Amino acid sequence: MIPLSKPFIEKKDLIYLKKVLNSKILTDGYFQKKCENLIKTVLNSKFVALTNSCTAALEISALLINLKKGDEVIMPSYGFVSIANAVVLRGAKPVFAEIDPLTLNISVSDIKNKINKKTKAIYVIHYAGNSCEIEDIKKISKLKKIYLIEDAAHAFAAKYKKKRLGTIGDIGVFSFHETKNLVSGQGGCISINNKSLIKRANFILDKGTNRLNFIKNFRKKIISANKNNKFYSWVDVGSEYRAPELSSALLYSQLKKIDKIQRQRKKIWLFFKKEIKKLNTNLFRLLVPDANSESSYHLFVIIFNSSVYARKFMEYMQKRGIAATFHYVPLHKSKMASKNFKQRLKITENIYNKIVRLPLFVEMNEKIIKKINSNIKSYVNEQKK
Repeated sequence: MIPLSKPFIEKKDLIYLKKVLNSKILTDGYFQKKCENLIKTVLNSKFVALTNSCTAALEISALLINLKKGDEVIMPSYGFVSIANAVVLRGAKPVFAEIDPLTLNISVSDIKNKINKKTKAIYVIHYAGNSCEIEDIKKISKLKKIYLIEDAAHAFAAKYKKKRLGTIGDIGVFSFHETKNLVSGQGGCISINNKSLIKRANFILDKGTNRLNFIKNFRKKIISANKNNKFYSWVDVGSEYRAPELSSALLYSQLKKIDKIQRQRKKIWLFFKKEIKKLNTNLFRLLVPDANSESSYHLFVIIFNSSVYARKFMEYMQKRGIAATFHYVPLHKSKMASKNFKQRLKITENIYNKIVRLPLFVEMNEKIIKKINSNIKSYVNEQKK
């Protein structure tokens, strides 16, 4: 079976893992700092910290903006569950918004409809690596004086008007899960662009302690005779959010070849786009990214006119050894939301089961690409009979 995704791991990636094992420093090490500095440079961000997952980064964002019971947070329903969990864990209420049927990103008009006095933040997703209408949404957040958080799990190194996604709102979060363009196993990072939130972030990242300041001073050998400087202590809420050194080492190796990875993904994505346009079919269509968006080419999805045809297509491809699947079940349709945050979203409900993901990964050779393309053509031709 040709998988949907496959991490791009080479022998030279192992070199960095061996360096960590030989160093016997498995946390707060050399590669964690190297990665954070590299990402900071790539993003042109004020603050970057590696985390053990994108889920962790989302939870940190909710802590940083002091979400609490009585607060409401607007977010797309069409997205991964971690975005809602981060809010619910703080006692706040997720308010689900519609998506734009062309881009599959959150609808600006529906954000406007759902803002009220209880709204504390807007969480957006840059779906498939394409920017939402982030500029317009930022204007809304500034006007209403509410936080803007970017879930850029799909969109590392993607841009909107030459500015990196994840650096436009107050906070951006990223994923380096094994299904993403760059992988560290199970990892992520947080980019903080609001200066007022940076100081507290280090406490939250270190289980609510001032441990990082202590370690910095210890390594600089400037621990004073003052007994209060000889210890670190509990100063805030927090948890174990930082990335382990082995994950950081793998990510460092991935970051070193980011241009190679992105070039290949773009090449494959554009090939499929060109070939599908040649079909001139009414069965399905492609995403229409925002004109100002420069994609990360994370996903290749097609949107069918009918959920029946979408299901038949998936079955057709899977029988031929090609993974093709639906993506998210909208969060508002879940058992959890139905009990606690019941809503109706007609556009999202009408489209989610018509969206089909196709394989996209760096090591797709010509044989694999041709097999996928020829079977898409065959399916379309069969429907004409």
